[in-house]
Amino acid sequence: MAESGSVMLVEDLVSTASVGIEVLAGGGGLGREVLWAHSCEMQAPEQWLGPHELLMTVGLCVPANPDEQRGFIRRLDDAGLAGLMIGDHDVAPPVSEAMLTEAERRDFPLLLAATETPYAVVSRHVAAATSSSQILQVLKLSKLYQVAANADDDFAGLMAGLGALLRADLRVVDSATGITVLETGRAQQGARASERRVRSYPLRGRHAAELILVEYPGEPVESFILVHLMKVLEVTIDRVLGAADARAQRSAQALAGLLAGTQPDEAERILGDSLAGGYQVAAFAESAERIARGVALRELPVLVGAGRTSHLALIPLSQVAQIRELAEASEARFGVSSVFIDHRDVGSAAEEAARVLTAAQFSGRAWTEFEGTTIAVLSRSNREAEEIIGGVLGPLAEGSDGARKLRESLFAYLRHDRHWQRAADELGIHRQTLSYRLNRIEQETGLSVTRSADIAAFWVAYQAWESVRAAEG
Repeated sequence: MAESGSVMLVEDLVSTASVGIEVLAGGGGLGREVLWAHSCEMQAPEQWLGPHELLMTVGLCVPANPDEQRGFIRRLDDAGLAGLMIGDHDVAPPVSEAMLTEAERRDFPLLLAATETPYAVVSRHVAAATSSSQILQVLKLSKLYQVAANADDDFAGLMAGLGALLRADLRVVDSATGITVLETGRAQQGARASERRVRSYPLRGRHAAELILVEYPGEPVESFILVHLMKVLEVTIDRVLGAADARAQRSAQALAGLLAGTQPDEAERILGDSLAGGYQVAAFAESAERIARGVALRELPVLVGAGRTSHLALIPLSQVAQIRELAEASEARFGVSSVFIDHRDVGSAAEEAARVLTAAQFSGRAWTEFEGTTIAVLSRSNREAEEIIGGVLGPLAEGSDGARKLRESLFAYLRHDRHWQRAADELGIHRQTLSYRLNRIEQETGLSVTRSADIAAFWVAYQAWESVRAAEG
């Protein structure tokens, strides 16, 4: 049994002979703390129990299918439960090898209680082990809520206060973007990394987030306090991310107004005088939520919203480095316009950015600016031109007679602005022959000869081809 004033561990229960508990799997996790032992037969019991609580069941909530049993263990462990105890009763489904393997892999204690073991006895053992330290925990809990109440909207002050009270480092990461939203300073500067204990817990508010908890020697955050800490942080993170999403929505509306030729008041409130030094517009196709929320969380004077064919970000020059850092972390591909000065040119900048994004889609670069885009470098960089040719034309760039015919047909089709008859006349072939070749081109390249974005890519590849051949001549 745990000593008075200490936290009960799973191994304390297992070693109590009068309880009659056998370890089926997950013995590596017997050092897990047990805050409470709770009987539950509901489906998805992880929704009803919290971290460091032991689930006791006669087996009604345990699925019968081996794959579902594996997933059941995974969900309980991800929720931070101390372990699972199944009664040795006929109603319990057989424990599969898959379930045992998953519990063993995760060091998640899977226990078997004897048929005659009353769950009330287990609960009383846990309660007795924790009661002696409850007065000190209640005092600390009172201080925790006092820190939360006094912080109001000072989220940095809240985190500093919590870190000082618990003598631990706390960091909250937004699950949607991977951005650290809240964090404390170092609680103990001198502690070595090997002495720290790092744990993570999901926060289950309206906005999904993760708490990263760093504890130091002799300063553990007890389970009773942890449960309440998570509730405080769930409320806080919902406020922070809710405000960020509202700001992102206002930003999108402001950008839409500028694209429509107006100058919304909201755009001026967000941007201030940051456009005085000029701006660029970036077009991107992926990670829209991540970029918009990341900008809003950092309260950057940048507008992010939807364009006609892609997502857009209007970026003052002073903010380009920060947006590029955010963009590269998102693994999205960005096409960036040249520098503009007048807010009335936002539409033109957006079109230019969209063209750069289209031209750069085969370059392999995550961030392509107008001055560095493939359109601008064809005359001075054969290497980049060859990259475009290979990426867009694929097998059409080969030297075979069949590839040459398809390539020349495509180039004629582009030169004549997709006019079938004029292209066929230049090639000296029938219109139906040109139709057949264009179908072959689509099959070989995976691109469409009618979709605007693909036509733009073909045109850039054509210009690249002409540039390289001119240089060779």
